[in-house]
Amino acid sequence: MDSVTDFLAAHLAEAAREMMAAVVRSVPDYEQLPRETIERDLVHRAEDNLRLFVRLLGEGREPRAADLDGMIEVAVRRAREGIPLDAVLSVYHQGALAAWNFLAAQASTPGERDELLRAVPQLLRYLGIVIPGVAGSYLHERQDLHWEQREAKRALAQALLQGKPAELLAERFGIPLGGHHVVALRTAEAEGVRPAMRVIHGEIDALSPHALTVLDRAGGWVLVPVSEPVGRLDATVARIAAAAGARVIAGTATAATVSEIPVRAEEAGEIARLALGLGRPTGVYWMADLALQYQFARPGPARAWLLGLLAPLADHQHLMEALRAYLAHDHNRVAAAESLVVHRNTLNYRLNRIAALTGYDPGRSEHTPLFAAALTALDLSASSPSEQ
Repeated sequence: MDSVTDFLAAHLAEAAREMMAAVVRSVPDYEQLPRETIERDLVHRAEDNLRLFVRLLGEGREPRAADLDGMIEVAVRRAREGIPLDAVLSVYHQGALAAWNFLAAQASTPGERDELLRAVPQLLRYLGIVIPGVAGSYLHERQDLHWEQREAKRALAQALLQGKPAELLAERFGIPLGGHHVVALRTAEAEGVRPAMRVIHGEIDALSPHALTVLDRAGGWVLVPVSEPVGRLDATVARIAAAAGARVIAGTATAATVSEIPVRAEEAGEIARLALGLGRPTGVYWMADLALQYQFARPGPARAWLLGLLAPLADHQHLMEALRAYLAHDHNRVAAAESLVVHRNTLNYRLNRIAALTGYDPGRSEHTPLFAAALTALDLSASSPSEQ
């Protein structure tokens, strides 16, 4: 191989420049790099790469781990610069093709061309080792960077939710502060299933790359900048629920300023608790969706009176079922009786019995809203662990 290595060494500098010219033309991410970076760094690295191949070709061996240190250093740098992996790897293919075409054009005799052809298997083995090594180093670095960024966002989210000073932390990691939609993400406990964390994080990242999160398998908190559309949150929650095979609720409130975030987090958390406890389906819930239930969940004399209204029915399950059916079917006694699989006269008897026990007639228009509110308060009381 002495003749081919001598040939390659003689054209090494020119081949390296041809390699980088081809890369810059065909890989947009590299075309956007500063000109001085291309001239001083990339061409120099291309020469090192070619020089390594020529040396290994002369020694008749494949590259070892130590031989890849320079290329791994470059891969790590590109990962930190945010250049995509496909662009980084395509450099090796585009560069090898450009170098081969250039060198083939320089071969002036059939013997030189034959020598180049005999070096092709060694070139393919070389690329087969170098490219996986570079890819592995790149991915490892990106994973470390991603973890660092996620932990930074997690720390900032915790500080904002707790009302602690967060300006210095945000400035340190280059994260802008401002108004946020505060999302309390909750997964139904009764389902016994949790989505993989990578699914949750992946969906939130797709929703907004600027979202701040404090998450675990049961849910957690998401802060989405108000400058970004929150309408896509419905689809995000639906995909998380589908991946988990469980009901997922997102209680949501908007904090116009950083100082409002703790208060809005409390509001969003309560909305999520209400929606989850009342058996609402997977979805995004705002105060407008549960304003009445939110108010009934607050302790007070009105709520106590409403619960007292139903107290005489506590030991009469069939009467409670009749009341719920009557209200659920919009006061249609025929439909309510059919849902209970009883005769209409039986339903009428039970409604009259309710009136006798409570002193309020569910059939009267002024009393019907009281029973509806009382059932809501009762359901909220049953869904709250603190009131069991």
